[in-house]
Amino acid sequence: MNKKEILKILKNLAVKRAPSGLENARGEIFKQELEHFLQNKDIPVNIDTLGNVYIKLEGLNPKKSIAVYAHLDEIGGTIRKINKSGTLEFSKRGGYEGRWIVSREIQILNKDNKWIKGVIEGRSVHSVPQDLRNKEKIEAHEQKIFIGARDINEVKNLYKVHVGAPFVFSGSFGLLNPEFDDDIIAGYSLDNLVAVTCLILLTEKIINNLSNEEGKLQKDYNLYIVGTTREEIGTEGALFFSRHINIDHVIAIDIGIVADFSGSVNSDIKLRGGPVITWQELIGTGVFDFESCKKLAIIAEKNHISFQDGIFEYYGSDAGKTQKWLGIPSILVGIPTMYSHNVPEISTLSGIENAAELVYQYLREL
Repeated sequence: MNKKEILKILKNLAVKRAPSGLENARGEIFKQELEHFLQNKDIPVNIDTLGNVYIKLEGLNPKKSIAVYAHLDEIGGTIRKINKSGTLEFSKRGGYEGRWIVSREIQILNKDNKWIKGVIEGRSVHSVPQDLRNKEKIEAHEQKIFIGARDINEVKNLYKVHVGAPFVFSGSFGLLNPEFDDDIIAGYSLDNLVAVTCLILLTEKIINNLSNEEGKLQKDYNLYIVGTTREEIGTEGALFFSRHINIDHVIAIDIGIVADFSGSVNSDIKLRGGPVITWQELIGTGVFDFESCKKLAIIAEKNHISFQDGIFEYYGSDAGKTQKWLGIPSILVGIPTMYSHNVPEISTLSGIENAAELVYQYLREL
């Protein structure tokens, strides 16, 4: 699959927004992309009770079940209070800092399932003393959203926004500078659109190379390809699926943190350095299966796939929770991404492609 095709999939997924717990619209696009590779094969695309979208590729005399996860949801917020003045207060939906969302454009899903535009209020530099600018920490729960309403009645009756309504962050999406570079992408929700796209590429590779004409996997394990839900609010989808299906080994695809700047704690991951084999997360409380990580590195070297070793201190994933809470041997492959949980995030099309190749080679040799 070439870069134009990869970018097209990314954009198709990005059009449908997916705040945690409301991933169904994006999940439907993911489902359609999978069905494209499954034509003339008796392999249904399923959706479970928590919204996880998945397929099962049955192996030959399977001895275990392996799942590959990428989460569908994105960060955002939830309307917590409607003020008499018509401004809105909110709670976070997923993790981010209050300082970067000042004056940020958002979209709120109203009662009619329409996306209403809004702006998180930002105080003018012309009205804030210098000493206050220097010392004040901005918290998300202290901020307000302006949508143009003159009072609480307009919010409820004209804009039809209610307490509990979700919102997501707005922005442009696509190649950063297409006239100079056909690889670097910029946009909202790259965490985890890059991984969901990678999962689609991986599925194509598996169907074309590891399956017979009927779609039967030519391996001694069953393989589940899963777009998971609710990762940003506690990896609920992956935990539910792993328990329900009795998974024996988990491979999660997510972002790899590129954060080599002042004040960051990082593993010196480079944007174009190759997929990240993640050995540990969550300040040392999330330790991945060592032998599986080592095998992944060996396979990368054997197949001449450039890769990076990483540890992410302030980061949790589907794989981390299945390893820690369920005792399932789990690994995490990261696609290098800058400015995560900001808008825009930055990643690369080649990063998506290389991560798909690494996971494919790993599955091929198991």
